[in-house]
Amino acid sequence: MTPPWPFKKKAAPQEETAQPVAYDRGQGDAATTLNDKSHVENQDFKAAMAALSTPHLGTSSGEQKKPDSAEYVQSGDGYWYLKKADGSYDPTPYVKSEDGSFTPYSA
Repeated sequence: MTPPWPFKKKAAPQEETAQPVAYDRGQGDAATTLNDKSHVENQDFKAAMAALSTPHLGTSSGEQKKPDSAEYVQSGDGYWYLKKADGSYDPTPYVKSEDGSFTPYSA
């Protein structure tokens, strides 16, 4: 004969029935919310829009704008490298055009 089971069967937890939640849809609230332009006058919003409208170093064509005091140094591999203000070099190789401008090398 097998010994009796030493553990008691646990009763299943009783689930509470969820009560429906009623939300009030106010009339005209959406129109006033959409027409509210008070955030446009906020100084943080103006600063963010000014930062987003400032052009970045990279352009859409893949070329980079040359800094005002850019110094390009020709290396032994035939490419030019941009020397930064701290003395280090940008790892991107540049090619010198006939007009004297520099464009990043692309294979």
